[in-house]
Amino acid sequence: MKTPYGYALSDADRFSVNQSQADAVKLIYDLYLQGKSLGGISDILNECKVLSSTGNPTWTRAAIDHVLSNGRYVPFIISEDLFWQVQIEKERRTNTDDNGRKAARYNSQNVLSGLLVCGECSSNYRRITRSSGEVVWRCADKVENGKHATCSNLTTVSNDEIKKAICNQLGIEVFDDEIVRNMVDTVNIGKEGIVIRVKFSPSIGMMFL
Repeated sequence: MKTPYGYALSDADRFSVNQSQADAVKLIYDLYLQGKSLGGISDILNECKVLSSTGNPTWTRAAIDHVLSNGRYVPFIISEDLFWQVQIEKERRTNTDDNGRKAARYNSQNVLSGLLVCGECSSNYRRITRSSGEVVWRCADKVENGKHATCSNLTTVSNDEIKKAICNQLGIEVFDDEIVRNMVDTVNIGKEGIVIRVKFSPSIGMMFL
């Protein structure tokens, strides 16, 4: 069993927090949210002589990116709010070029963008790509503002789950962007589940738990 950076493995095969490495993990997250690049964080860690997980005094960008994407640090080393703030920032940087402009590969026409609404605070849901490649959606207010958010909605739903619910509601076998764009008004996500409201029939909605 490989021990994640930030943890130590006891004789009883149980993980405990390695405090010095945990402090480095927190520093990496803080620096990233301060706007530091992976290379900039690497320089700081190297200057401070912080050892990597392999005991190497030199941190690579890949190693730092792995730390920033590792959900196993929640909740023992970092908070869930902090983790998701970093995932949102990673998504934002992925979708912009070096001049801060939207990159060509960013699909601003994603049919679900703007349709997904938080059932508690009415904020839009934000698209997040996890390190595994899985796409999930989460309340923008909760993710971006963390513990200062007014919303308490912690519901995270996968892209596949939402598409399946919409297909069931519309009675279609395959998710089709054009059909969804023309027929779906909002997708309300809250503690109750997913409620889909279709156009032309505002009173019609179906809940999927």
